[in-house]
Amino acid sequence: MFEQVALPHLDAVYTAALRLTHNSDDAKDLLQDTILRAYRFFDQFKIGTNCRAWLLTILYNNFRNNCRRHTREQLAATVEQFDHQAETRSLVDDPPLRNPEELIATRMAARRFEVVLNSLPSEFREVLILVDVQELNYQEIADVLEIPLGTVKSRVSRARAMIRKAMLKAAVSRGKTGS
Repeated sequence: MFEQVALPHLDAVYTAALRLTHNSDDAKDLLQDTILRAYRFFDQFKIGTNCRAWLLTILYNNFRNNCRRHTREQLAATVEQFDHQAETRSLVDDPPLRNPEELIATRMAARRFEVVLNSLPSEFREVLILVDVQELNYQEIADVLEIPLGTVKSRVSRARAMIRKAMLKAAVSRGKTGS
């Protein structure tokens, strides 16, 4: 039963772990801890509820506990590692017949967005990842992060405003505004 209900969500849980840790080895360790804990306590899962949200709750709790144990934030990946991962992903994701200028502009924009997203305080970055990448609803996010629903709504709104402001500032500094 566990295999049928929980394991289809491994990719989503790994993606969230990678966003939290910024390091594939740490993300794999966090994923393994999460799946082991989920398997161990699967009898507490309510069949018919959102298993992905339940797994993400375990993931976030494991991450928080690890951070507390280490009493410092997880180290972010180096710029070189990020560039390598972005290049590798782009080779897989980009259609082969795109305009080279368009490809470069798209990659640069994606890198700028990634930098802006990673520069957000963690409480704002977390909610954006859960709502926009993991596609959880606000109540599920409130349950995963163990915060009030209103706080989730506020953080999503503020995070999106921070991203808009930072991306606009970057565009203005490059002289690329539509005004």
